Amino acid sequence: MILTVTLNVSLDVSYGVERLSRGEPVRVRDVGMRPGGKGLNVAMVLAALGTEVTATGLVGGHRGELIREGLAATAVVDGLFAIAAESRQTVVAAADDGSFAEYDEP
Repeated sequence: MILTVTLNVSLDVSYGVERLSRGEPVRVRDVGMRPGGKGLNVAMVLAALGTEVTATGLVGGHRGELIREGLAATAVVDGLFAIAAESRQTVVAAADDGSFAEYDEP
């Protein structure tokens, strides 16, 4: 059994777009959401490889609920602790040409 610790868990949101633009609206083609943060990422890879793993860290608010729902769809055991604050979110817009823009909340 492995335990991962992620104090700054995030909800990772990805936007699929045709292109990135400066000063023009861009249509989002598809949206994906998944639990994120380095420790959760490691835990999900280990679980996918068949290792027993529990992830712990701090989650809160609506985003925390979404993180827990996403984690429940994996083989990772949820050892997360609820807090009053809203969990952070990271947004990535990934364009068809491979370019991307990443926005990391504090």
